[in-house]
Amino acid sequence: MKYNNLIYLLATLFAVFESHAQVSHGGSPLPFIQSRSQPAGFFVEMPPFDMEEEIRTNEREESTLRGSFRFAHKFMTNYNRSNAGTLFTLPDGTRVWRMGIYSKGALSINVLFSEFELPEGAQLFLYNPEQTQILGAFTHLNNSDLGLLPVSPVQGDKLVVEYHEPAHVSFPGRLTVGEVNHGYRSLRGYEPGGDRNEFYCMPSPICFQDDPEYDEISRSVVLITIDGVRSCTGVLVNNTLNDGKPYLLTASHCLNENFSVKNPDYESVAGRIVCFFNYRSPTCETVMRGTEEMSVASAAYKAVNEKNDLALLELLEAPPVYYQPYYAGWNIDDKGGTPPYASIHHPRASVKRINLSEDKVSLKSLTIRGIDFYKNAHWNVERWSIGSTASGSSGAPLFDSNHRVIGALSGGSSSCSVPMDDFYYSLFKAWEPSKNNDEQLKHWLDPDRSNKKTLDGLDPYKTNPSYRLSNIYETKLHDSIEITGIISPATGNLFGSNSLGITEYAEEYTADAQAILHGAYLVTPAVTDAVGSLDVEVTVYAGNGKPETLLYSKPFKPMYTELSVVDSSFIETEKWLNRAQESFIRFDEPITVSGTFYIGYKIKSPAKSTFAVYNLPKGKTTRNTAWYLQESQWHKASSHPVMPFNTSLFIDPALQYTNETSTSPLPKEEYGIQVFLNKNHKSIHVLLPGQIESAHLFLYSTSGQLMTKTLLTNAHSTIPLLNMPPGVYIVNIKSNDIFYTQKILF
Repeated sequence: MKYNNLIYLLATLFAVFESHAQVSHGGSPLPFIQSRSQPAGFFVEMPPFDMEEEIRTNEREESTLRGSFRFAHKFMTNYNRSNAGTLFTLPDGTRVWRMGIYSKGALSINVLFSEFELPEGAQLFLYNPEQTQILGAFTHLNNSDLGLLPVSPVQGDKLVVEYHEPAHVSFPGRLTVGEVNHGYRSLRGYEPGGDRNEFYCMPSPICFQDDPEYDEISRSVVLITIDGVRSCTGVLVNNTLNDGKPYLLTASHCLNENFSVKNPDYESVAGRIVCFFNYRSPTCETVMRGTEEMSVASAAYKAVNEKNDLALLELLEAPPVYYQPYYAGWNIDDKGGTPPYASIHHPRASVKRINLSEDKVSLKSLTIRGIDFYKNAHWNVERWSIGSTASGSSGAPLFDSNHRVIGALSGGSSSCSVPMDDFYYSLFKAWEPSKNNDEQLKHWLDPDRSNKKTLDGLDPYKTNPSYRLSNIYETKLHDSIEITGIISPATGNLFGSNSLGITEYAEEYTADAQAILHGAYLVTPAVTDAVGSLDVEVTVYAGNGKPETLLYSKPFKPMYTELSVVDSSFIETEKWLNRAQESFIRFDEPITVSGTFYIGYKIKSPAKSTFAVYNLPKGKTTRNTAWYLQESQWHKASSHPVMPFNTSLFIDPALQYTNETSTSPLPKEEYGIQVFLNKNHKSIHVLLPGQIESAHLFLYSTSGQLMTKTLLTNAHSTIPLLNMPPGVYIVNIKSNDIFYTQKILF
């Protein structure tokens, strides 16, 4: 959408008031019956706190700095097997420790294990008493150099920790709950059904799909959660080596609690962040909740300068290809580029929003009581043509007309009613204000000392990208989607549960060459099924002219995926479906397709399910891509027995062609690292060049699961893959500032 059409868009939006990871390693906890399985006092109760006063304090802080958005109250604790919970032994000798945590009125509880080191064979689980939400198992593969484990929130005001330790382990596990976070407002509480009227002027980036450059830079912006209790915005930025190093730019006050913490341990705080990619509304005119299943957590601290609010981190794991990441370019001249300017951000942890300004920015001093910033170190946006900012927008990038970052948001006072006066710390002033590498940008973003003033952005997977195919977006009718109800005398939803007994549906796509599917996006209305009772499968079919051969199926259970500190293992927690939203289902293994294929869903318990997927209404398209299964036969939606019409379902595959050469974000000749696969001996062989004395190797499945990790200390190393099932895997090798990635087909 071109800029001169945006004022019309704004008028339309005024009428709309809507808005590496820790991989768990399988297994399950013991059954838990709250009334019988623990003694009185089993649940350790958190002390009360003045929630209303805390929210008032937060809002005061958020009104000056575009402050980090706080959604939880932190309790510092010290619970372990010697001072809390119950201990018992199973018949096989396994020792079990259970403890409960209760924080009255909490919307959610999440914890940080300040001591975490498990022996091989031990398992840790966290769950709510009903066991409808279970995290884990966490095992020795989640151990890290820092000895920490941050864990995702569990919904509700009660949480159970359960630890299993076999009888003959090499050492007793170290496990201490050092922090408990009481969630008192929803991190996602500002979407439709909870989104505020104050966001009415902030369009979603999807409104700009006609402008591919806005889509590109939008992919560089992420929602950040910090320490389990606050949120901000960040942007991935490129460096002059164009090597795909995942540098993350944000604001220092996001990490030091709005400057209230003096001399914080930034390395520790960086290890507790989680970045959510592609958290944006799938529609423009009515803002929906976005995909939350693409996340990368934990980072290394590189530079912080509180005098201008600079913070630069490096993610410990590069985002995978199907996240479609983009590393934004930058401009460090003293003129601030030219308008129009754009800022993309996550206000109050909401889905991604975009602001635009036609006015030239200028360097000014940001004055906030008690904070001593450098003079004339911030770009001042005097007025937004479209949009404004809010708490949680802090750290958001400001792009010039060439779509390069010139600054990141520190503070301001803009709102939809008064869209004026926001301040972004200047990359020009933050480039080299100090000779210390940890207080400047130049050392990190210009490592080869090129002295460039501008740098273009980088698509790290440009040689072999992942595509989001979409029949809905292809028609540009995504704002016309609906849930079509069946006309009487039949009842139910046309593409959901209904009285016709039709329970399986599919959407047709064509791959131009052999490709692999990483997963699929499904855009669904609110589902009112009881938590844990939804019984729906996502399916992939091959077929000649219709779905014929089932290639893959997986339960529809959208999961958050978050990265642990240092090692790259996942924790996953099930997403709530009580709002209209987009979800991404990651396939457990790559699915190979060619030619025509079909992605769909099967409602296995239709009598009690409200599940459906959005579709295009009758008369909106002359092309039909939707199918339904009736009496074991597949039929086009255009031949439906009750309501025949051409339509498409909002199911979008994430596809990557396999006939392209490399998924590596780095040029392989850059470092001389070589990886060879020996299928006959089920091993990989790694050659390290002379300048690399040692490196860490991580092997992942394409679903992100850590399969093995090892330390390479020789120039020639062989890593056995004896128990590895056939499939596509990603080899990651890291040594200091060198990060190398290669795909192998085993």
